[in-house]
Amino acid sequence: MKYAACAKCAKSVGMVNVFGNIMMILIKGYLGVVGDSKGLVADAIHSGADLLATIVMIIGMRISARPADKKYPYGYGKAEHVVAILIYLFLFVIACYISFDGTVAILHGHQIVPCMDAAFGAILSIAINELMFRQGICAGSQINSPSMVAKAWETRSDVYSAIAVLIGIIGSRMGFHWMDPLAAIMVGLIILKICIESIKDSALKLMDKTVEEDIMEDVHLALSKIEHLAKLRNMQARDVGSVLEFEMDFDVPTDMNVAQGEQVKEQIKKAMMDAIERDLTIKVRLFATSG
Repeated sequence: MKYAACAKCAKSVGMVNVFGNIMMILIKGYLGVVGDSKGLVADAIHSGADLLATIVMIIGMRISARPADKKYPYGYGKAEHVVAILIYLFLFVIACYISFDGTVAILHGHQIVPCMDAAFGAILSIAINELMFRQGICAGSQINSPSMVAKAWETRSDVYSAIAVLIGIIGSRMGFHWMDPLAAIMVGLIILKICIESIKDSALKLMDKTVEEDIMEDVHLALSKIEHLAKLRNMQARDVGSVLEFEMDFDVPTDMNVAQGEQVKEQIKKAMMDAIERDLTIKVRLFATSG
């Protein structure tokens, strides 16, 4: 974590998103109904889904923060990936409904002409969601929280959907009445794309997919700088929520004593912790070999 203030900022992300989404549900819902904009109403539903997703994210982070115990000796870190999947499965259903409703409106030839109040709601949505995204992605990256980063990117999708809604409102007022429900369909498709990608990513991490290549490169670079380091026999790594877990096996000379072995382990751990700005769990095993 680069700055101490990041921890405080991260703790406020949940409540900022809760109050921000409540405000947008009320404003967009009201202006969408009064302004006769199907796209803005769909966006209000999207904000309602965001509110639920934020609540689930907060619960998931609290669960993953629990220390390891007898029942879960490896900790609760993967709870964040489970929560992320639940968030996106729910949003997937919402996206299907929004797209279906917009399609029905176009096929039935509904003459939708939103008023400019609806456009104001879309502009306000763009501004608020962009601010929430920037806070969430920064804080989530600093504390390495998968569910917070997932929630942040979902908030960024709100920005794109609000832009689509604004274009749809303007187009409908210009006489292209199908543009507003088309904007609702676009909102749904944007959410669907993000849901599919994020569910896939979280599922792979639950299956103990190895960490990103750039992190592994940093590890090898850090180890290469240690003088007279024993030969690396095997290394396994996995993403456990906000923590990266490494298991490493090294070959060492048969004449190395216990004290020297412990010193080697400490050098390895220190080098890795200096190279990677994430919480790490490192298990090092040394094997005596005459080679």
